[in-house]
Amino acid sequence: MTIERLAGGIGAAITGIICIGFAFEVLRRCRLRLRGVRTTAELVRFRTETSEDGSPTYYPVVVFTLPDGTEMTAEAGDGIPYPPLGSKEGDLTEVIYDPAAPSSISLPSLLPGRLKTSEILALGAGCVGLAFATWLILAETF
Repeated sequence: MTIERLAGGIGAAITGIICIGFAFEVLRRCRLRLRGVRTTAELVRFRTETSEDGSPTYYPVVVFTLPDGTEMTAEAGDGIPYPPLGSKEGDLTEVIYDPAAPSSISLPSLLPGRLKTSEILALGAGCVGLAFATWLILAETF
Protein backbone atom coordinates (compact mmCIF):
# COMPACT_ATOMS: atom_id res chain seq x y z
CA MET A 1 0.00 0.00 0.00
CA THR A 2 1.37 3.39 -0.99
CA ILE A 3 1.34 6.49 1.16
CA GLU A 4 -1.10 8.11 -1.29
CA ARG A 5 -3.62 5.31 -0.79
CA LEU A 6 -3.18 5.42 2.97
CA ALA A 7 -3.64 9.20 3.06
CA GLY A 8 -6.66 8.95 0.75
CA GLY A 9 -8.21 6.27 2.95
CA ILE A 10 -7.68 8.37 6.07
CA GLY A 11 -9.12 11.45 4.32
CA ALA A 12 -12.16 9.47 3.15
CA ALA A 13 -12.71 8.08 6.65
CA ILE A 14 -12.56 11.56 8.21
CA THR A 15 -14.96 13.14 5.71
CA GLY A 16 -17.25 10.11 5.99
CA ILE A 17 -17.40 10.40 9.79
CA ILE A 18 -18.14 14.14 9.59
CA CYS A 19 -20.84 13.39 7.00
CA ILE A 20 -22.47 10.85 9.32
CA GLY A 21 -22.42 13.40 12.15
CA PHE A 22 -24.11 15.98 9.90
CA ALA A 23 -26.72 13.41 8.86
CA PHE A 24 -27.60 12.56 12.47
CA GLU A 25 -27.93 16.26 13.35
CA VAL A 26 -30.20 16.85 10.33
CA LEU A 27 -32.37 13.89 11.36
CA ARG A 28 -32.56 15.10 14.97
CA ARG A 29 -33.61 18.59 13.94
CA CYS A 30 -36.13 17.30 11.39
CA ARG A 31 -37.70 15.01 14.00
CA LEU A 32 -37.98 17.92 16.44
CA ARG A 33 -39.45 20.12 13.73
CA LEU A 34 -42.03 17.54 12.63
CA ARG A 35 -42.91 15.74 15.87
CA GLY A 36 -41.76 18.14 18.57
CA VAL A 37 -44.03 18.86 21.51
CA ARG A 38 -43.94 22.31 23.08
CA THR A 39 -44.05 22.70 26.84
CA THR A 40 -42.76 24.97 29.57
CA ALA A 41 -39.52 24.15 31.34
CA GLU A 42 -37.53 25.60 34.21
CA LEU A 43 -34.00 26.72 33.47
CA VAL A 44 -31.92 24.93 36.09
CA ARG A 45 -28.41 26.05 35.15
CA PHE A 46 -25.94 26.70 32.38
CA ARG A 47 -23.25 24.05 32.04
CA THR A 48 -20.08 25.81 30.96
CA GLU A 49 -17.42 24.19 28.85
CA THR A 50 -14.15 25.97 28.14
CA SER A 51 -12.34 25.36 24.86
CA GLU A 52 -8.57 25.13 24.46
CA ASP A 53 -8.35 28.82 23.59
CA GLY A 54 -10.15 29.73 26.83
CA SER A 55 -13.47 30.80 25.32
CA PRO A 56 -16.53 29.47 27.17
CA THR A 57 -19.55 27.71 25.67
CA TYR A 58 -22.81 27.66 27.62
CA TYR A 59 -25.24 24.74 27.47
CA PRO A 60 -28.69 25.40 29.01
CA VAL A 61 -30.01 22.64 31.30
CA VAL A 62 -33.79 22.54 31.86
CA VAL A 63 -36.33 20.49 33.79
CA PHE A 64 -39.81 19.82 32.42
CA THR A 65 -42.65 17.40 33.04
CA LEU A 66 -43.77 14.85 30.45
CA PRO A 67 -47.51 14.14 29.96
CA ASP A 68 -47.23 10.97 32.07
CA GLY A 69 -45.90 13.02 35.00
CA THR A 70 -42.25 12.02 34.63
CA GLU A 71 -39.84 14.84 35.37
CA MET A 72 -37.18 15.14 32.66
CA THR A 73 -33.85 16.93 32.95
CA ALA A 74 -32.27 17.69 29.59
CA GLU A 75 -29.41 19.70 28.22
CA ALA A 76 -29.51 21.56 24.93
CA GLY A 77 -27.14 19.93 22.46
CA ASP A 78 -26.28 23.29 20.96
CA GLY A 79 -24.12 25.59 23.01
CA ILE A 80 -23.78 29.33 22.71
CA PRO A 81 -20.68 31.46 23.29
CA TYR A 82 -22.41 33.75 25.81
CA PRO A 83 -25.16 33.34 28.41
CA PRO A 84 -28.49 34.67 27.05
CA LEU A 85 -29.14 38.18 28.31
CA GLY A 86 -31.78 38.34 31.01
CA SER A 87 -31.89 34.58 31.53
CA LYS A 88 -31.11 33.19 34.94
CA GLU A 89 -31.60 30.01 36.90
CA GLY A 90 -35.23 29.46 37.87
CA ASP A 91 -36.66 31.22 34.80
CA LEU A 92 -39.43 29.51 32.86
CA THR A 93 -38.76 28.97 29.16
CA GLU A 94 -40.35 27.19 26.24
CA VAL A 95 -38.89 23.82 25.27
CA ILE A 96 -39.58 21.60 22.27
CA TYR A 97 -38.88 17.91 22.86
CA ASP A 98 -39.14 14.73 20.82
CA PRO A 99 -41.74 12.40 22.44
CA ALA A 100 -39.76 9.37 21.23
CA ALA A 101 -36.56 10.71 22.82
CA PRO A 102 -37.50 13.36 25.43
CA SER A 103 -33.87 14.24 26.15
CA SER A 104 -33.58 15.60 22.58
CA ILE A 105 -34.66 19.22 23.00
CA SER A 106 -34.61 22.63 21.43
CA LEU A 107 -34.99 25.89 23.31
CA PRO A 108 -36.43 28.43 20.83
CA SER A 109 -36.42 31.34 23.28
CA LEU A 110 -32.80 30.81 24.41
CA LEU A 111 -31.34 29.34 21.21
CA PRO A 112 -33.35 30.97 18.39
CA GLY A 113 -33.22 29.62 14.87
CA ARG A 114 -32.19 26.05 15.73
CA LEU A 115 -35.13 24.55 13.82
CA LYS A 116 -35.25 26.94 10.86
CA THR A 117 -35.72 25.32 7.47
CA SER A 118 -32.72 27.21 6.05
CA GLU A 119 -30.45 25.88 8.79
CA ILE A 120 -31.67 22.29 8.33
CA LEU A 121 -31.22 22.59 4.55
CA ALA A 122 -27.71 24.00 5.02
CA LEU A 123 -26.76 21.06 7.23
CA GLY A 124 -28.29 18.68 4.68
CA ALA A 125 -26.35 20.32 1.85
CA GLY A 126 -23.16 20.04 3.90
CA CYS A 127 -23.89 16.36 4.44
CA VAL A 128 -24.40 15.75 0.72
CA GLY A 129 -21.23 17.70 -0.10
CA LEU A 130 -19.17 15.68 2.37
CA ALA A 131 -20.64 12.42 1.04
CA PHE A 132 -19.67 13.47 -2.49
CA ALA A 133 -16.16 14.45 -1.32
CA THR A 134 -15.79 11.08 0.41
CA TRP A 135 -16.86 9.30 -2.77
CA LEU A 136 -14.40 11.32 -4.89
CA ILE A 137 -11.54 10.61 -2.50
CA LEU A 138 -12.31 6.90 -2.53
CA ALA A 139 -12.67 6.84 -6.32
CA GLU A 140 -9.27 8.51 -6.77
CA THR A 141 -7.54 6.48 -4.08
CA PHE A 142 -8.64 2.94 -4.86
